[in-house]
Amino acid sequence: MGRIVNKSRFLSVSLALICLVGALFAPAAYAAETGQVTLTVRQTFVSGGPPAPPIQVFTYELTPQTAGAPMPAGGDEGGYTFTIAGNVEMQTRPINFPGTGLYVYTLRCVTEDRPGYTIDRREYTVEVYVTEHLEIFLIYVSDGTKVTELSFAHSYRTPESSPRPPSPSPGPPSPSPDGPKGGDAPKTGDDSNPILWIALIAISSASLLSLIWVAWRLRDRRRWED
Repeated sequence: MGRIVNKSRFLSVSLALICLVGALFAPAAYAAETGQVTLTVRQTFVSGGPPAPPIQVFTYELTPQTAGAPMPAGGDEGGYTFTIAGNVEMQTRPINFPGTGLYVYTLRCVTEDRPGYTIDRREYTVEVYVTEHLEIFLIYVSDGTKVTELSFAHSYRTPESSPRPPSPSPGPPSPSPDGPKGGDAPKTGDDSNPILWIALIAISSASLLSLIWVAWRLRDRRRWED
């Protein structure tokens, strides 16, 4: 009876040791949650003068480059868009990866140009490596160089107001079709009375005509006398 008890204890201890050794040397197993990832995106504004206006909501788009790549909730095979307001960091909705593989995405700002803003148009490549144990490794690439974060730095400068066109200088007054009237007669610098001059010309003309007439009568008389 004592041998049976000892043998049972020996088997129990052996099984416990086997389980312990198996637990120490077996590959690590992770729950399904380890196949989930969120992307952190930073947005900053640099002002070259007065602070940027309060309307600082910019739109970003995450586009899959790998066929069948999973997307956050609300996205589809065409992409996933989200907005960020102000100088903050924001996380995308979670992306669930069902299995091993390499999944590639691109991230860029798709906000249209705005007056005074210089929008950061760089494009990031996001590479997601999922191991057989659903461990995830992220690599960010910008302009062919690995970077440590997804960051967009926009700048703002107060738009310069366009100069007003010079007002046209007033030209000379248009002449009246009926000529000058009354006190609107142009000044010539001669203050003499024109009526006096007209009268003198008329008298001189009359005197000249009288002399001519007298001379003509005298000539005719001499002819008759001869």
